[in-house]
Amino acid sequence: MRGLARGALARHAERMSEERGVHEHPGVGPTRRIEALVDGVFAIVMTIIVIEIDIPEGPASQLLAQLGENVPTLLGYALVFITLGTVWFGNRTSADFARYADHAYVWLTLLMLMLVAFVPFTANLLAHYPTSRVAVVTFGIHVTAITVVHGSLTLYLSFHPWLLHEGMTDSYRKRSRFPAFTLAIGYAVSTLIGLAWPPAGLIAYLLVPVPYVSGLFYRWLTHLAQSPADEEEAAT
Repeated sequence: MRGLARGALARHAERMSEERGVHEHPGVGPTRRIEALVDGVFAIVMTIIVIEIDIPEGPASQLLAQLGENVPTLLGYALVFITLGTVWFGNRTSADFARYADHAYVWLTLLMLMLVAFVPFTANLLAHYPTSRVAVVTFGIHVTAITVVHGSLTLYLSFHPWLLHEGMTDSYRKRSRFPAFTLAIGYAVSTLIGLAWPPAGLIAYLLVPVPYVSGLFYRWLTHLAQSPADEEEAAT
């Protein structure tokens, strides 16, 4: 019972702290609603891209051949889904550090979601014209724009510590600025590769998320989050 009471008091204190933060900074509020909106938009877009895949039409005897014709479309779907999943996971990681969302943070997030909502169009373009330089580069520019805004959100938080949870060290805030745009740089380089040779650009798009999907990037972030004092303590 005492544990439950302490938990209730802690939650009440957290709510009171959030309310004080809102009153001290008009237009500022907890991140719960913006996080719910982000999750909803990503879920809808990631569902729409599979709905865009056409069902083969024709005799049942030719179904296998028709499915084979859909392989580029299915591969394009997998590429787009993994790309969106990588961006969503990165956004979730950054958002976990945020305690409050102010006017600029909300509108940067809305800008990112506006770009994400446009993904079914460029994804469909890429699926129908996978070897087209225009389609490959258009998709790359689009994804690069999304990841630039995503990186800007991370960078914005690092310069506004009062939006972050308590316990976020200044050293980590400063060090986190460096990897903010690594994903955007990866897609920008891939877009240039696609401009020179579209098939190589598609391969590059598939390779960019590998460090993120494998967890290597986030293990590096965990190491980055350790302050020099933490590292010295771990060494001893």
